[in-house]
Amino acid sequence: MTMATGSVRAARLTDRQALVDLSRRVHASGDAHRRSLGVPAPLAHRPQISLASLIPTWLPLRPPSVHLVAESDGQLVGSCRAIEEPHREDWVITELDAADGPMASEIRWSLLEALIEEGQKKAIARYHAACSDVRENLELFGQAGFMAYAQEEILYLPPIGERGARGWLRRVAARDGRTRRDGPAQRDGRLDHAETGKRREPAGDSSAAPHQPMQAAGAPDAWHLFDLWSHATPPAIARVEGYSAADWEAVGHEATVPRSSLNPLLHFSEVGAWFVPLDQRAGGFAQYGACREGPHYLRFLVRDGTDGAAFLRSTLRSVSRDALVAGILAPVRTYESTGMRAATAVGFEPIGRVTMLVREVRAMVREPALVPAIH
Repeated sequence: MTMATGSVRAARLTDRQALVDLSRRVHASGDAHRRSLGVPAPLAHRPQISLASLIPTWLPLRPPSVHLVAESDGQLVGSCRAIEEPHREDWVITELDAADGPMASEIRWSLLEALIEEGQKKAIARYHAACSDVRENLELFGQAGFMAYAQEEILYLPPIGERGARGWLRRVAARDGRTRRDGPAQRDGRLDHAETGKRREPAGDSSAAPHQPMQAAGAPDAWHLFDLWSHATPPAIARVEGYSAADWEAVGHEATVPRSSLNPLLHFSEVGAWFVPLDQRAGGFAQYGACREGPHYLRFLVRDGTDGAAFLRSTLRSVSRDALVAGILAPVRTYESTGMRAATAVGFEPIGRVTMLVREVRAMVREPALVPAIH
């Protein structure tokens, strides 16, 4: 496929440095969220939290994937990539960048159009994307047949050195011998600090905040986690995302369910998941992704009637010290009011809002026409 002043082609290994330079130029600009997906949209007081800081390398996170570039006069002026979701015939668009210039919108449209054409060759069922809530993105995806179905607030828990007086978190970060430097301690494939029914208060502190017993989440808990997600998710959105109980079996080692705007972007060196029981059901669920570079990741769901703040405090006791030092990003859907209140109570701050989009490819099956019999 060709543009008016260039062409779209598959990325090559020799493009690596040019792609790194393009990404830096795009995301260092003040209008990065208008010429990229902008997840999350950078704010003036936190310019370091941007897509460029979330993806430490241009290489795809989960193969197989497609990576297309736009080239004009021998220079790379755009980049678009998508990853295939595990266990599904879906693609998630993780990058759609264009260099600054009057043709930026046309470049992004050509890349998106070429990506969809490539997906048609591979019988891709659905395309997912998340982008900043600005006209340039919403109009572009709308023209390509994408539908907005939810919004997500990106919350940020600053590193412990930036938070002021939150003594209980400082005591958690200072505990000795309970976590490795490179992530949560594990035993028998499950996180050691998430043992069923064990309560773990900061040592020597009788006034610590309430701590709820945590259980490590695994395949046997899939139905309870699916039930919690179904409770927290409006039916219309649940139909779009289309999860079943079986999709929740791998939440303890694969951070792909539940869907968020961030889990396709981040490079996790380790994944853990916990839940807290409530009346023979799951009252809260948290999934943690450790990142070697940049902020760590936390996705959580809280059932109405659960003490969400206590649950998140227990979760923050369970993650590695590195997460508290690096900061934590937590995507929360705007309809998850219980989770939003809990996150605010433990110190998370909103840094941006993104829109979740989907493009469904529906096979049109024609019914045989009724014709009069010929005698």
